[in-house]
Amino acid sequence: MPDQKLTDYIKNSLTQGKSKEEIYKELINQGWSIDVIQENFNTIVSEEEKEDISKRTIRIIVTIGAILVGAGIFSFIAANWQEMTKPIKIFIIVAAMLISYVAGWYLKEKMNLSKTGEALILLGAIIYGAGIFLIAQMFHIRANWPDGFILWMIGTIAVAYALESYPLFYLSIPLGIVAIIGHPFGIFTRFGFSSFLLTSSFLLFVATIVTFAMGWVIRKKMPPELKEFY
Repeated sequence: MPDQKLTDYIKNSLTQGKSKEEIYKELINQGWSIDVIQENFNTIVSEEEKEDISKRTIRIIVTIGAILVGAGIFSFIAANWQEMTKPIKIFIIVAAMLISYVAGWYLKEKMNLSKTGEALILLGAIIYGAGIFLIAQMFHIRANWPDGFILWMIGTIAVAYALESYPLFYLSIPLGIVAIIGHPFGIFTRFGFSSFLLTSSFLLFVATIVTFAMGWVIRKKMPPELKEFY
């Protein structure tokens, strides 16, 4: 059976930055056998694995919850969309986005509820993206639809940096990929017929650069203790 005092000693030593070899030497000098030391190390590893699984499960559940809440909000808006005036529509989109961002930041930074806060921040990013397409539809803005994903990605990256939200960094990657894959290949052959082509081409270039840079940025910016959870 693992010795609780020995387990606590090993945990404290690891927290202090001591290597496994150093801890082994200290405990052997204190009279502990290698088998007992290894058993306690295995206990610590098992506890950490269980904690990791629990954290991942909670994160997945909270993320799915944020997506479902976002879908519910948009379903409600869509059901009453035609009856609303344009100012009301814009107000609902902007208010919902800001409330999600502010509430997420407050829960994450002030109340130490990081998972719930991250979920609300993610919800805000989803609302922001949907708002781009809804506003474009309202005002009949003529542009290539992948440009909306590029703008969504750029805004998501900006918020991710501002709030240090790693899920948003990850969200920006598929958004950029969708923009790259979905961008019409014929924009270059039709150059000169549309005033939006130059802007679309520039945005596509930005999306390509930013998308492939995000993986490197995420790994560099993310604290070591969080890398295994994201």
